[in-house]
Parts: sequence; structure tokens; C-alpha cells
Amino acid sequence: MHKGQSVAVVVPALNEEASIATVVGGFRALPAVDHVLVIDNGSHDETAAKARAAGARVVPEARHGYGAALRTGIEHALELGAGIVVLVEADGTFAPADLGRLLAALEGGDLALGSRSDELHGALELGNRAMARLLAALWWRSSCPLSDVGCTYRAFTAPAWAALQGGACAEGPEFSPQMICAAFERGLRVREVPVRYFARSGGESKHTGSTWAVVRTALRMLRAILVKRLGPRR
Repeated sequence: MHKGQSVAVVVPALNEEASIATVVGGFRALPAVDHVLVIDNGSHDETAAKARAAGARVVPEARHGYGAALRTGIEHALELGAGIVVLVEADGTFAPADLGRLLAALEGGDLALGSRSDELHGALELGNRAMARLLAALWWRSSCPLSDVGCTYRAFTAPAWAALQGGACAEGPEFSPQMICAAFERGLRVREVPVRYFARSGGESKHTGSTWAVVRTALRMLRAILVKRLGPRR
């Protein structure tokens, strides 16, 4: 519990057997965390079994895609009575201890975003900063200072999800910036805080594992941002 609200951590996972038990155990050890949900997005290894053994509730999601897995996890978290939902990766790149920063930023707000900007380097850093500034500029009346649109470590309240879920429906990695766009579009209170970012514990990233994967993911995110702002309103 945090300030009287139940906290659920949602972890989308696809073939992350090398790291999932450590991630689950790290979050379950935090007093503020009530539930850890691992959304198994079609793993062919021991991800699900290791997550259960570590104490997570495992929820299968047959639709492939980061966004699809997250939406399923969020809905399950809310069904469990979560007042605060936390999204994090299964690969060990984020520190459970940094959850306190997100929860503190969420007090008096709706959506707390992690930022890896101090940890990124080279083209990945420049690309993230450029896209973050573009996104903030497109919603200049309601945005907050942004440095990283690709950070997937974030927390939000149940009422915030009710407000923005209709605008965050992508099934792929563009779900992350799309959620930020929807929050600014609806005038939610958003804050960004720095979080640590580590090397993967094992396996290969589905979105940044190669140069082509990075470019493809960036283009999908850019398109989602532009469509959200410049496309026809629904």
C-alpha cells in the first residue's frame, strides 16, 4: 500500500526466463507493492513458471505486442483493486528501489514518467531527447518538460487510466509515447523523474536489439505521436 492505495506492478514478458524471477522478487520485497502481475506474451521458455515460483500472478496474453500485454495487465490490476498501477520491464533494466521516486512524483498528480536520459548515450540519447521535445512542443499548453519518451518505467492512478485508456490503444512499442500524448491531450498532471537504467540481465531486446530494431521502433513512435496530434480527431 502507498498512502492508503493498493499498488500493482505490471510486467510484460516474452522469453525473459533469465531475469524474470529477480524482477518479480525485487518488487515483491517492496512494502508499497501489493501485487506483481507478469503478462506472458507467448513465451516459449520458462518465463511463466519462474514468475509463478517467484510469487507473481501470471496472466497469459495471446495477442502479441507490448501494448497489448500492458493493456491486459492494467485491466487485471484494476480488477484486483489497484489504485496505482506501475509498468516496468521484465529484463532487469530498471531498479525496483526507484519505484519510490515514481510514487513520490505521483502524489498530487496523475502520471509519473521515468527518464533514462542520464543513462543513455549516443544516437539513442539524441533521438529520445529530440522526440521528447517534439512531443512536449505539440502539446505546449498542457505538457511538462520531457527528456525521454521511450522509458517504460512509469506509474499512474486508476482514475488517470480511466481518462486516457481510449487514447492509448496501440498494441506495439508506440503504446508508451501514445500514453503520454493522451495524458497531455486530456490535461492530466504529468511529471517526469530520473530513474536508473542497467544492462539487460539476459536475452535480447525486441525493440532495441539491433540498429534496425531501434530505427523501426523510433519510426513507429514518431508516427504515433504525429498521428495523435495531427490526425483526424475521434
